[in-house]
Amino acid sequence: MKKYLSITLLLFIINLSFSQAKKKIFYNDNFEEVTESNFYKQKNYERNLDLYFENDTLITSLLIKRKNYGQLNDSIFKKFQKNLLPNKELIYEIIVIIYYPGKDNCNRVDRSSRWNIFDNDYLKKLNKITKFNHFWIYKDDENLKYYHPRQVKWEKDNNQFIEKTFFELHYPCFSAVVIDKNGKYISYFGEFGKSTIWELTTELINKK
Repeated sequence: MKKYLSITLLLFIINLSFSQAKKKIFYNDNFEEVTESNFYKQKNYERNLDLYFENDTLITSLLIKRKNYGQLNDSIFKKFQKNLLPNKELIYEIIVIIYYPGKDNCNRVDRSSRWNIFDNDYLKKLNKITKFNHFWIYKDDENLKYYHPRQVKWEKDNNQFIEKTFFELHYPCFSAVVIDKNGKYISYFGEFGKSTIWELTTELINKK
């Protein structure tokens, strides 16, 4: 009798879990729906990030290209310039933005960061590549104290303008974008180093 009751209870629990199971959908980095096995085959950290979103009924798995190209229209570009330096003229060939979205599993350090973006040669080499304006922008300052606030000037993303323009989702760690004086840009999502910024800058100034 006891065995029968335990099996009955087990079957009830299994049926309940299946009835409450969430639907899963998967998208590749071209925003095409794919199978779960295809999703993981196409997952490649050098090329894309895997992001996951969950609600009461659905789990969405999404691959996002790390490197992206775009063009700001005139209206957005003017707002962008005023947002960075209100009432001041920007003098540059390239604008570089390092973006901190807030603490996550990637940037949860508890000591001063050794990230090479803070190396002395980072800005020196960037200056050899081209004339630039550089900005360090944050959304949420939790844990930002470990990312050299005395060495660099971190600025709040007012009205989340930078986030809405370039970084619509929370990409892990940090992200970056380089923009030329005509509004063309290359954004890069997720973890990167100083060489990535040098490469993006070089590519953008040579891009016709």
